Amino acid sequence: MTLAGVLAVASVLPVAAQDLKAPKISGLVNVRYSWSDKEGETHGFDVRRVRLAADGELGNRLDYKFQAEYETTVKVIDAYLRVKLLPEVNVQIGEYKVPYSQETLYGPATWLTIENPAAVAKLNGYNDLSGLKANGRDVGVTLYGDLLNKLFSYRVGVFNGNGINIKDNNNKKDFAGLVWFRPFVKELAFSFGHYQGVYGEKGDEHVRIRTSAGVEYKTDKLTLRSEYLNGNTAGKKSDGVYATAGYWVSKVVQPIASIDYFKADRDGDERQWNYQVGANILPLKKLRIQAAYTYSNNKVAKNTNQFETQVIWQF
Repeated sequence: MTLAGVLAVASVLPVAAQDLKAPKISGLVNVRYSWSDKEGETHGFDVRRVRLAADGELGNRLDYKFQAEYETTVKVIDAYLRVKLLPEVNVQIGEYKVPYSQETLYGPATWLTIENPAAVAKLNGYNDLSGLKANGRDVGVTLYGDLLNKLFSYRVGVFNGNGINIKDNNNKKDFAGLVWFRPFVKELAFSFGHYQGVYGEKGDEHVRIRTSAGVEYKTDKLTLRSEYLNGNTAGKKSDGVYATAGYWVSKVVQPIASIDYFKADRDGDERQWNYQVGANILPLKKLRIQAAYTYSNNKVAKNTNQFETQVIWQF
C-alpha cells in the first residue's frame, strides 16, 4: 500500500476540509563501522539505512504514516492508516510491524543495542529462520487499545505472513497478538505475545509459530528489558532469551550491557551466547552515537569478537 493508497482510503471517510493538515516529513541516516574476527567477515564503513517518512492526521480520528528505506534497495516498510475510535478500541490497516514481541516494536533510533538480540532477529521477521527478511513487518489489519486505565494494553491482528511489498502466496492468513500487563507501577510492564501462521507457496505450506514472554522496567534514567522467545519453524524447535540494561549517567551518556542466548534447533548441538558492553551518546537531540563490543561464544563454531560503532542522524 502506497501513501496514495492510504490517502485514497481516508478520502471516503467524512473528514472536514479544515481538519486536513500537511504531512510531517522526517527521516534518518545511519552510518556504521564494523570490525569482526569472524572468518570471512570484512571490516569497514557502510550506510546501513536511510529512511524517509511522511505522517499526519486526517481529522481528529484518523492518522497515517508512509515510510521508505534504502538499505541495499529501496523498499516501503510502513504504509498504514489508523482509525482512532476509543481509547479501548482502535484499528490499524496496511503495512507495519507485526505485534508479537516487545523488542520488535522498537526502532533503530531507540534500540539500546546496535544489533537485535539473536532470538529477535531469527524469530521475528528480520533474518527469520523461515527465510523471511522483512524488518519485522507485514501487511494486515490490527485492533489495539488500552483497558482499565492502561492496566492492560493489547495489539491483535491478522496478516498475510509473507513480509513487506510481497503479495501473499497462499490462502492462509496468520494471527499475531501482544498484550501488556502493568499490575504495580506504570514503569513496570509484563508482555505476552503469540504468532500462529504458515509460510510457503499454496500446497507447500510449513508452520511458523512464535511465542514470547517479556518484562520491561523503564524510568527516565534506567531501562531494564528481558524477553524469552521460542519458535516452531517447519517442525524445527528454537528458543532464546535476552536481558539488556541501560542507565543514563548524564543527559548525554548511557552505558549499556546485554546478554543473549539463542539455539536454532533444540535437537542440535549448536547454540550461541552473546555478551555485549557499550554506550549510547546523544550530543545533540537528533544525533545518536553508539559503540559496542560483543563477544560471541558458540558451542560448535569458533568464538568471535566484534566491535561496531554507528551514527544515527534524525531529521
